[in-house]
Amino acid sequence: MGMSTGHKGAGAQADINVTPLVDICLVLLIIFMVMIPKQVPEISVRVPPESKQRNKTPPTQDTLVIGLTKDGGVSLNRTPMEKSALKSALEKQLEFRDKKVVFVDFDDDANYGSAVEILDMAKSSGADVLGIMKRKDRPTPDQLSTK
Repeated sequence: MGMSTGHKGAGAQADINVTPLVDICLVLLIIFMVMIPKQVPEISVRVPPESKQRNKTPPTQDTLVIGLTKDGGVSLNRTPMEKSALKSALEKQLEFRDKKVVFVDFDDDANYGSAVEILDMAKSSGADVLGIMKRKDRPTPDQLSTK
């Protein structure tokens, strides 16, 4: 048969010489390291000149609270205003904010249709998050029924 069983003096052994293999791998690595930067296309970028105008200052108050009373009165941060002016006021306030969060504080007896209309108006003005809040000084309906 063509195989040897390990007798002494049986001929050539099949050991891999690792040194030439490592040399070839290092040469290939160097070739790839030199060629890769030349293959990357160059991207030209034009940066616009610095603007001479100063940006508007961001609003100072952190939270925006829209209020709705039971008689239909609307307020923004406890400042009464018309419902038609609320959208533009919200857009101005939300324009420079990173976190576009608006809280709503509706009276318990407020008209549901008006409340939904104000929520839609806040969302279309740019609010990402709408939160519902309740002032601590106003009792909840279950507290009123126990008195």
